[in-house]
Amino acid sequence: MLLYNASIITPHRLIRNGYVHLTGGKIMTIGEGTLDYLSVQESIDAKGAYLLPGLIDLHTDAIDAEISPRRSADFPIDVAFRELERRMSGCGITTVYHSLHLGYTAAENNAQSKYSRREIFERVYALTRQRTLINNKIHLRFELSGIDAFETACDLLQKGYVDLLSVMDHTPGQGQVSVDSFIRMAVRQGMSEAEAWLDLAEKQATPTLSPDQLNTLLDLARIRSVAVASHDDDTAEKVDEMYAAGIRICEFPVSMEAARRGKERGMYVIGGSSNVLRGGSLSGNLGVETAIRAGVIDSLCSDYYPPSLLHAVFRLAGNGLALPEAVRLATLHPARAVGIDSLTGSIETGKQADLILVDLSEGTPLVTHTFVNGHLVAQATLQPQPELAWQA
Repeated sequence: MLLYNASIITPHRLIRNGYVHLTGGKIMTIGEGTLDYLSVQESIDAKGAYLLPGLIDLHTDAIDAEISPRRSADFPIDVAFRELERRMSGCGITTVYHSLHLGYTAAENNAQSKYSRREIFERVYALTRQRTLINNKIHLRFELSGIDAFETACDLLQKGYVDLLSVMDHTPGQGQVSVDSFIRMAVRQGMSEAEAWLDLAEKQATPTLSPDQLNTLLDLARIRSVAVASHDDDTAEKVDEMYAAGIRICEFPVSMEAARRGKERGMYVIGGSSNVLRGGSLSGNLGVETAIRAGVIDSLCSDYYPPSLLHAVFRLAGNGLALPEAVRLATLHPARAVGIDSLTGSIETGKQADLILVDLSEGTPLVTHTFVNGHLVAQATLQPQPELAWQA
């Protein structure tokens, strides 16, 4: 296949009127101007649209929301997986790390799903081994208070189900939720202030994994070459602790101090694209666009809204960030963080042909073509506005 007349975003520059020749699922040639390949069976005129690497989403909670979009409303896991794949391909995501939590009882109680966490892991993993539209991987989000789930987490890692591990601690009073914000939220939900303080004390007294258990989990990840991320680090000291444990990804730092320390340590620092698109944090924490401009966040993930990944890239570019730099946040940098950058994440010869064509409709990006391993897996076309009778 030949894609031509495209505005190609390479890692460091924009090629106007460029072409890319694909064969065998790989990028074979990248050039500027016109080129005729007599042997090419198919060609696509990009008509000046942007040609980007496929987006790589290291953290999205979308699979659980697709399985149980409402409390106790469960749909077949196979249906949820396939429909989510289709929607993600339309968003320009060609590699996704489905974020599945374990040991996080608050999330489990909120969903009240008929499926056990083990069932969801087993079935999603089985589906990733079948024919798929996009590259599907599993991100195990392990809650440190989930002592009862420790053996399951170890088993999943040993079986090779996990491609990325993050360790979380949602205990209020640190991380994402400060004491003040916890008390305010509890009162808004109907508790008295005294009840809120008692609830806080109970949650803070919940035991967490022992240091030996955490080291066991991290060692299993290292043996399997699984990248490990910390989650919601709020202080430089917390980042130092995670780094000392061998963790090299700092995911969702909640303060500029934590993000800056992660960058100083040479960690990959990941922020939410939903935060960028909305213009700030839902919890009043670190603004990701501000942190990107400060040079302390180098990667994006969608978190809870997959379409935000592409829109955040173009919002950042529209606000003055160089387009290749904005694109790297959602492609090459996440690929490097998890060690797949030799395969995908940028438009370079020899890499997988994971590509998207993006048109701008009055400034809003629209994915018109998505290629995964050189196969066209999604296509969309803007229709001309029909002429209305009163306009005639």
